[in-house]
Amino acid sequence: MKVFFTGTENLKSLNLEIIERINTICKLEGEILIGNYRGFDQLALTYLKLIGYPNVTIYETGSKLSFGYQLVDAGKYPAQDIKMSQEADFMLAVHDGSKGVATNLGRMPRNRIRVITV
Repeated sequence: MKVFFTGTENLKSLNLEIIERINTICKLEGEILIGNYRGFDQLALTYLKLIGYPNVTIYETGSKLSFGYQLVDAGKYPAQDIKMSQEADFMLAVHDGSKGVATNLGRMPRNRIRVITV
């Protein structure tokens, strides 16, 4: 099971609901596909590294910020989001109404998405 993590760049901390959802995916041993942008991506990567979760692949566009995980250079933005949505079985989205997350929500079937509104 591959899960595309997407979320707002405006997020300053992970709340309990977000942590519980991440922990559930980890318990199911899902492969997490995530970018390395500020906000949700970097907060989630910091948490995943803290708990020692190994099944993470970072799709990025040149920053080389790896958090110690495997990097996939996807090309120019938004290539990484498109690639993750094509490879993922499910999506976890942390949404505050931002355009980028809304665009990603449109890339996955609605029945394969879990949205946390912040």
